Amino acid sequence: MIDSTKKRRDRRRARLTAAAAACLAIAGLTVPAGASADAGSITPDDDAKRVVYVEVNSNDMANVADYTLEGTQRPAFDIAVIFAANINYDTATQSAYLHLNERVTETLQDAENQIRPLQERGTKVLLSILGNHQGAGIANFPTREAAGAFADELAAVVEQYGLDGIDFDDEWSKYGTNGTGPANEYSFVYLVEELRERLGDDKLLTFYKIGEAAETTEYDGVRAGDLLDYAWNPWYGYWWVPETVGMDAAQLAPGAINLTATGQSTAAAFAQRTADEGYGAIVTYNLTAGDHSGYLSSITEPLTGLKTSYRAPWYDVDVEAVATCAGGDVKVKVTVVNDDDAAVDAEVMSSIGTRTLTGIAPGDSGTAVHQAKRGATADGSVRVDLTGPDGQSSIDASYEAPACG
Repeated sequence: MIDSTKKRRDRRRARLTAAAAACLAIAGLTVPAGASADAGSITPDDDAKRVVYVEVNSNDMANVADYTLEGTQRPAFDIAVIFAANINYDTATQSAYLHLNERVTETLQDAENQIRPLQERGTKVLLSILGNHQGAGIANFPTREAAGAFADELAAVVEQYGLDGIDFDDEWSKYGTNGTGPANEYSFVYLVEELRERLGDDKLLTFYKIGEAAETTEYDGVRAGDLLDYAWNPWYGYWWVPETVGMDAAQLAPGAINLTATGQSTAAAFAQRTADEGYGAIVTYNLTAGDHSGYLSSITEPLTGLKTSYRAPWYDVDVEAVATCAGGDVKVKVTVVNDDDAAVDAEVMSSIGTRTLTGIAPGDSGTAVHQAKRGATADGSVRVDLTGPDGQSSIDASYEAPACG
């Protein structure tokens, strides 16, 4: 069964809310006055998501993994979208079907190099579904059954290639071509319902808000926005709020940036405005090969307080910190799990102590224990500096300090 509206809404974590006019702004619009992003108060869960579309006909998805936030192992991009698979039309069966062109197929089949490195770093990888000039689109399924059949195909490709979800883009469908019907009021809602039922809540469904589907997001009491995770502004170089009934500011990306065409100052202004007005995401397009960390820093600094690093050392290491009470003092146990192919050293630092773990072998773990004595205060944060064959990188972790004493 599909989740109820209340359950779906409760699933999301409301972070920040803000109201903004849903209208186009000129690309160089001055950022309105407001509190700037405070790096000291930002946490990964509160950051606006950085989204990137990669045109795989000309670029590799693997480029996304080249970027991390400076001094950390956090990815510069939270969501990466493979652009694009297509919704095609079979004139013999008079039905829509999923089409993967040669480069999309190559990308999916090379998941070990093109997709898994991104996911290991914490980036969600989605597949974009785009019209293909054949009359089939996400807004003109003739029946729920037809929408369900297409949802079956989408769910199958997500499962087969270990993807994190689907992105909907209603461009280039050319409704009416090949004798297809016009857009209708129920098609997109049916598709989102059917796909959410198949994928569950663990996968992302996002909406590049353009085309006929943008005007048909409610039907028979069901709102697509209650089942979608994010909606993006499709107009690169402009600020426009993709308001969708059922979605709040934390799920919207009004700032849209073409990484090869939008001026860096405009990109920085959009990022700052996203932070100031409490929107949940910013969308970028056309990441190409090479070092673009300077440009990307103008986006990540306002949103996270951190610059972007290019091909910085990265190790497949997890850190878990747990605090308990011991003799009236807070005791923090920090476990470093090494899933990388190389051995690493880990310097574990907190407000109540420092300890070095040497030579954690691949597949092994090490544990450091810090105890707050002589008035030391446990502030809930841990930093682990990792040193391995590729150099040094850092991981931040947090814990909840209990009231001891």
